Amino acid sequence: MLSAALLALPAYGETGSPPHQPTLNYYGLPGLIDMPTAEAMPDAELAVTGAYFDGTFRGTLAFQATPRITLTFRYAGIEDFGVEEVRLDRSFDIHWQLLQERNWWPAVAVGIRDIAGTGIYGGEYIVATRHFGQDDRLAVTAGLGFGRLGERGGFSNPFGLGERPVRDVGEGGTVNFDQFFRGNAAFFGGVEYQATDRLRLQVEYSSDLYSAEVSQGLMRIESPWNFGLTYDIGQFGTLGAHYLYGTTIGISLSFSNNPSRGAPDLTSYAVPEPLAPRPVDDAPYSMDWLTVPSTPTVLRDAVESRFAEDGGLELVTLYIDPDRATIRVRNLRYGQEAQALGRVLRILARTMPASIEVFEVIFTVNGADASRVRVSRSELEALQPQSGGPLPSLGGASVMASDPRMDPQTMRIWGRERNSLTYGIAPYVETFLFDPEAPIRGAIGAEARARYEFGRGFVAEGVVRVPVLSNLSESRIVDGVEPGGPFPVRSELALYNQESRARVERLTFSHYGHLGGNFYSRVSLGYLERMFAGVSGELLWQPVNSRLGLGVEVNHVWRRDFDGGFGVQDYSVTTGHVSAYFPIWGEFTGQVDVGRYLAGDWGATVRVDREFDNGWRVGAFATLTDVSFEEFGEGSFDKGIEIVVPMSWFTGTASRVDRTATLRPVQRDGGARLSVDGRLHELVTDYHRSNLTDTEGVMWR
Repeated sequence: MLSAALLALPAYGETGSPPHQPTLNYYGLPGLIDMPTAEAMPDAELAVTGAYFDGTFRGTLAFQATPRITLTFRYAGIEDFGVEEVRLDRSFDIHWQLLQERNWWPAVAVGIRDIAGTGIYGGEYIVATRHFGQDDRLAVTAGLGFGRLGERGGFSNPFGLGERPVRDVGEGGTVNFDQFFRGNAAFFGGVEYQATDRLRLQVEYSSDLYSAEVSQGLMRIESPWNFGLTYDIGQFGTLGAHYLYGTTIGISLSFSNNPSRGAPDLTSYAVPEPLAPRPVDDAPYSMDWLTVPSTPTVLRDAVESRFAEDGGLELVTLYIDPDRATIRVRNLRYGQEAQALGRVLRILARTMPASIEVFEVIFTVNGADASRVRVSRSELEALQPQSGGPLPSLGGASVMASDPRMDPQTMRIWGRERNSLTYGIAPYVETFLFDPEAPIRGAIGAEARARYEFGRGFVAEGVVRVPVLSNLSESRIVDGVEPGGPFPVRSELALYNQESRARVERLTFSHYGHLGGNFYSRVSLGYLERMFAGVSGELLWQPVNSRLGLGVEVNHVWRRDFDGGFGVQDYSVTTGHVSAYFPIWGEFTGQVDVGRYLAGDWGATVRVDREFDNGWRVGAFATLTDVSFEEFGEGSFDKGIEIVVPMSWFTGTASRVDRTATLRPVQRDGGARLSVDGRLHELVTDYHRSNLTDTEGVMWR
């Protein structure tokens, strides 16, 4: 067969690294036009693809979760499919590169389309791809397809797995394992040629007959051959045009970015002064400063003036002994916490008396100590880091749990320029995705925020929103809950949009505490989120030198009135979870939450995230509770994808602001969890050893 013939010529070198970014096909996966290839995107690549032909639109988000595994979420629309004006469909795919191309071997991949959807695009494949010629410009692909990809010229299942059963869609969102790689199989394949640095040409033989679309008169298929070209339109995108199935024209557009490429240079603000070494002197350093009455004022002013110049740090307290200085700091600006630590250490080296040999830096989060970093001044001076020079390691630093009893006692200095009140008005954008009657709904308006820190961990904050342009009030009200089913805690979100204009989004009073050792606490009360008000309490055990953590959260809440004011309805519930946070492998972390949800159902949520040093995070979650798939309704259970994007990536300036996008195929009532701002785990682990070590490359920027 053709796949065996690929072994006859040498491939592209010993490294096994593909010479270019693979083309993304109409399904948003590495492919030719409609068919897949065995290629993979660069590790951690995040790509968005839109494709249109003959009344069908597909929008796909693809993530190269590991060097070999590509995951996708797709939202598609098919005009006049079935009895619907536009059939909107959601699906997930996985593409796994089993073998990388190297020496005489082609790349080999297996894939499953529409793992947990309606089955419209259901199909599986095994595919091989190999490059040939000068600069590996020619790529040849051959594959074996099943399901939708096993229609044209299909033959009996080569693995003896028997017939492919009819898909039982039910409420959707479940995995039909009994279909995978069953039923007839068919061959597909094609070639791609890199004609110029920007232009690629494709020819493919498709095994997809589009049987459902053809039977409803939506398409005509006159040829198995598809022809196309793809043009590189810049750093992040490609544009494709194609002639499909002998009858129609299609277009595609793909954009990609890679969170692992690091943060921007962040040089739009002044580079800090180099670390200042003490004068070399064989005699002991003088301690006369301890007897000078003005020393506390002089030291405080020196530190605060440099913090003011920096613009991102704030002095809380400074405790001093003859040979040790312990400083508590608020980090107002730096999203990469090691960078804030480097700034503080530079300032201490320039302002502290020469006899002080040990620096301790404590970052406070909402008034609570996150950790204590202890650094030898002599070791810092030996490193003598310079801007653009070698990057020293945190290996010599001690990171420990903070305890006020560890603070120096000789001299205590309190910060003077505390920025307790922060407030502002800014535009906001709110989106609501995957309403069956409109794929995208949204609102644009004005948001007023205010926050006041009283000290000792007490914080009050509020958010008020006023929409200016919005079609969220037109969103669908989900059908009534089945008898005995969950209370409508999320499915009536449309009513909150229809019956409110200006609204109190959040109004809370909270206390954050470090209970000593590895224990942290939070208590919040008030209007905790848009739909619920009440009280929320949390206790977290999180060692500073470990990625393993355990937490307990308990909440008692009332559902708020639809108008967004201060009233509440007569539904209340006690909800809460026991949570475990743990490392998985490399940049991957896991979280499991077990407990009771807002509708009174019991179950667990599992999530896996890939966390990048620059603040990006891409993850997926799924929740199963004692609410049955039938009671839950469309989608069967809660699941989704979450992407966290640091704003510094786009602005080029240091910032602690990020934005979260959650792609949830369906939002229903089962598995709904309270949305509380300020949960502890992310707040305190920012300043623990694992995160400081991960971001130490920017420590001296």
